[in-house]
Amino acid sequence: MSHLIFSMKKLLVFALKIATYLCCLSLGVVLAYNLKFGFQVPVVEQRNMWLYIAWSVPARIFFLIFLGEFKGIFTYFRMSDFVKITVCLSSFSFMLLLTRVLTNDLAWVPSREIILSDLLFSLLFILFFRASLRIINGHWGTIPFTGTQNGILRVAVIGTNDFASQVISEIKARKYYKMVPVAVLDDNTKYFGRTLHDVPVLGVPDLIQDLAQNNKIDGVLFVGGVLPKKRLAMLSEMARQLHIKALTIPSLGEFLTGRAFASTLRPLEVEDFLKRDAIHLNLDNCRKELMGKVVLITGAGGSIGSELAMQVAKNCPEKLILVDHSEYNLFKIEQTLKMEGYSCIPILLNVTHKEALRACMAKYRPNIIFHAAAYKHVPLLEYQPLVALKNNVLSTGYLAQFACEFGASKFVLVSTDKAIQPVNNMGATKRICEMLCMALARQSDCKTQFMAVRFGNVLGSAGSVLPTFREQIMHGGPVTVTHPEMTRFFMTIPEAVSLILEAASFESVGGKIFVLDMGNPVKILDVAKQMIELNGLKVGTDIEIVFTGIRPGEKLHEDLVFDPAKISPTDNKLIGTFKEDNSYLDHMDSVPEILDAIEHLESDEASIPFIRKLIPEFKA
Repeated sequence: MSHLIFSMKKLLVFALKIATYLCCLSLGVVLAYNLKFGFQVPVVEQRNMWLYIAWSVPARIFFLIFLGEFKGIFTYFRMSDFVKITVCLSSFSFMLLLTRVLTNDLAWVPSREIILSDLLFSLLFILFFRASLRIINGHWGTIPFTGTQNGILRVAVIGTNDFASQVISEIKARKYYKMVPVAVLDDNTKYFGRTLHDVPVLGVPDLIQDLAQNNKIDGVLFVGGVLPKKRLAMLSEMARQLHIKALTIPSLGEFLTGRAFASTLRPLEVEDFLKRDAIHLNLDNCRKELMGKVVLITGAGGSIGSELAMQVAKNCPEKLILVDHSEYNLFKIEQTLKMEGYSCIPILLNVTHKEALRACMAKYRPNIIFHAAAYKHVPLLEYQPLVALKNNVLSTGYLAQFACEFGASKFVLVSTDKAIQPVNNMGATKRICEMLCMALARQSDCKTQFMAVRFGNVLGSAGSVLPTFREQIMHGGPVTVTHPEMTRFFMTIPEAVSLILEAASFESVGGKIFVLDMGNPVKILDVAKQMIELNGLKVGTDIEIVFTGIRPGEKLHEDLVFDPAKISPTDNKLIGTFKEDNSYLDHMDSVPEILDAIEHLESDEASIPFIRKLIPEFKA
């Protein structure tokens, strides 16, 4: 029944479109004849006029149907639609003119003046009809806006590029946004004194202070891709201090990569201003590296693993094997890939289960392995060093050995900056994982290229400060920060995955540890304050910040990741290889011996001395 109703509605809409075009084209003919004869059309010419309407209007409508004009959505009228209609009607009129020249006595073909007038009026009527629908749709649309609903928000729009122009046009056309652009601000002085869709370009973005203090604006609208991150951070901080709303519209890049929806105006996120520009790496070689290969990803349901799976899937691997021990997370990434049109082979497996892991490797024989599975919660693992060793190190050791056995070409270990001079169990186990990979890379009988990729804290990943702070703010606080001076190096999930993929695409990666230039460290306290204020709340009044003290295993400041003195450059200036003294490899036990020793560990008390034996500088 519902299908029948939908079909009837569709047929009714199509009939209304046809009827409207019949009226527009018929009116064009009638007006053309009346202008020709001074609005006193002779009886003979009246018969010719109705004859002309009877055959020419249906013919032109059929021509428009054939070109797909009636398949489009009438409430959206673009230049391409107008060109299509113009070409169609002009072609028809040209054929009539040619017929008129060749045969001068056909009653059903009017004079040249009428043909040309008819073309002009028909185009004008159709243009008026389509433009009117567009205006009506814009002013009386019913789509709700998720932003402010109390009154009209007066905003200053930052930027004069094409995207900003489209944003202003859209806001002005749709009243339900309850937003009106009153000023445009831009750093480019050549636009000062001009207008953008009748909105004046007043000057530099710093003028938001004067506009806000004079009560001329209630908010500022940042258009994605206009400002550098550092400038955005400064202006958003200014808006915060002025107690006006700071909104941003995602850039076109976010739309195309699926990280934002085109109808979304959202409050600024902390990712939008990391005190540095977003890092864009060259991934041209990734497609060559991954295309047609069997790729295996462990920890595929995690934050890094799932983004890695999505990016790898886009590069046309022969098979994509996803391994995770969480049933829900594995199902979620599988469904996400399916919705995007990609296929994968999900394997529910704990990578510490040696025989099951070996069977999986023997069955699929992957060419490239991305090992992202690990326990990573620093304070939690401080109380369970044995669990950290058995999960992080055993899984890496088993997988690395099987990579050699079954002929994988590359093995990529996802590591952390906490492996640098580790002071906690998580960092220490990751450092041991790196050491095992470097040891296997030296074996002449193993053709696999082993590499590790280090990066800092990943914004938005499970357990990171962003989701933790969001949840605390949602529940009314308090927001907990360990120490007012604590800093961390931050990067986004796409940046982390880009680093992994580009480093893996380098030709010679065996035995190397790659690091990313992550800019300057960020204060955790600043992140907390900004998140509170971007939610329209005040620190101390609406949400309290509580200092809980440095947790077990945490440093106040992470070691500098990208120290030029310790880094060798690569083809990409943002990626370097870590210089380290590999002399420890000459005295280190073999990988099977280390794994066997971990397997036989039975207590947390025995685990710490074992770690110190492998990492003498470890400070637990």
